Amino acid sequence: MPTVRPSGSLALFEETLVESIEKLDGLPASDERAELRREAVATQALFRSWKVRTPEPKVRAAAVSRLMSLYRAVEELAATKR
Repeated sequence: MPTVRPSGSLALFEETLVESIEKLDGLPASDERAELRREAVATQALFRSWKVRTPEPKVRAAAVSRLMSLYRAVEELAATKR
């Protein structure tokens, strides 16, 4: 098992997810909002698991890419609901 090292970026990832979830919670109910929220919560759980076990580099890169895509989708949805 790889050694767990504190990461400043991990805190930033988690903060981004919390803000995205809060933003989604403030939007009108829709299937798209529900799906994005489920994905955000699942991604949040994944990042939290890294506090116990450091991910492999490929897993980390894929998760960060997923986070960026999720963030964009949340922002686009929020923009259409304003």
